[in-house]
Amino acid sequence: MNTTDTTNDHFSHLIGQDKLKAQLRFYLNSFRETQILPTILLVGGRGSGKTEFAVSLAKNLRMESMGGRPKPLLTINSSTLKNVRQFVEDIVLKYVNDQTLTLFFDECHALPESVQTALLTILNPNKKNSNLFRYEDSEIMFDFRKVSFVFATTDPQRLVGPFKDRCRVLHMDEYQYSDLGKIVRENLDTGLAIPDEVMDQVASVCRGNARNAVLMAKDNIVQYMKGSKVSELCHKHWDALCDVLGIMPMGLESSEVQVLKALSEFQEGCSLNNLSAKTGFTRQAIMLEFESYLVKKGLMQIKSGGREITTKGKDYLAKHVFKTQTGVFTNDLN
Repeated sequence: MNTTDTTNDHFSHLIGQDKLKAQLRFYLNSFRETQILPTILLVGGRGSGKTEFAVSLAKNLRMESMGGRPKPLLTINSSTLKNVRQFVEDIVLKYVNDQTLTLFFDECHALPESVQTALLTILNPNKKNSNLFRYEDSEIMFDFRKVSFVFATTDPQRLVGPFKDRCRVLHMDEYQYSDLGKIVRENLDTGLAIPDEVMDQVASVCRGNARNAVLMAKDNIVQYMKGSKVSELCHKHWDALCDVLGIMPMGLESSEVQVLKALSEFQEGCSLNNLSAKTGFTRQAIMLEFESYLVKKGLMQIKSGGREITTKGKDYLAKHVFKTQTGVFTNDLN
């Protein structure tokens, strides 16, 4: 079996994520021989393209029994399932029983623990490649030659441990600037162009995120270029766009800058309570929405004594924030 075959698949239109593509192609090559796909769990941040990859994977699951056509795909918003009864009645009995399809559970960390526990029985691997699931008066056979499961999550830590053990966990990488630039160009209207040296700056504010790159192209750059009647986005146009929309270097949001500015006022570590009081944001918002990206970019750190701004963070404020307040702002990469 050729484990490096990359022809006739539905990943070629997706930019980046070469490691993930190789992993998925490995399992697809096996699927072509066995018609069985291992349970796949895609792990990646918001906007990383998990749904796109899940849909593309489903399009590759071509069934010999269906004349080479792919299985139908059913996408399930996991947060809509509140209990096992709803899972059985709305999904299993309606769509799965003796059917051939792919089930994609988006943001599966939102599945209730009772549903995750039920899936432990359904997904238990064995030589028969099938499991009988009983619920009240119903008995449903899950034949993995007919039914494939794909899950995706941004929060794998919220999944039950044994559930994750049932899956092949595949992690998405952060997108490189070159990949983000390609995504931006793919989403420009015909006739619009961005030089490479400007594209580096555009990619640098997309936060390593494919969805941000798409939105940057469609919602910001295309609208600006059409409104300004320009066909090429030069440096002065990019600087003007950043000024109008408040686009900051590294793609920082104003709330994140506010957290950095608050930290800069403390000589030593700042407690989460003090940071909350200083900024007006809740502790939960700071922890879940703001500080993770600041830590990731090396602008702040979390230590036993509290939150601290780093030297890089101080330099960022000095160069890109405090200068802005005096009218001297440059959106460069350094």
